[in-house]
Amino acid sequence: MIEIHVLQQLVAFADYGTLSAAAEKLHTSQPALTRSMYKLEEKLGVILFIRSKNRLSLNETGIRAAEY
Repeated sequence: MIEIHVLQQLVAFADYGTLSAAAEKLHTSQPALTRSMYKLEEKLGVILFIRSKNRLSLNETGIRAAEY
């Protein structure tokens, strides 16, 4: 079962564009938010992010998940 606050974190990331900005708005730490996003991907069984050196962005699946 996916907890609602994890989905809210995904939407916050989509809204603010970075994990650090989303974490600040959600009053949590960036590492905690990162762990939540990894766990969300595991539970959904899909990749939601494009990971590159020092950059994280939503892929098409992630964008659709955040919109939904």
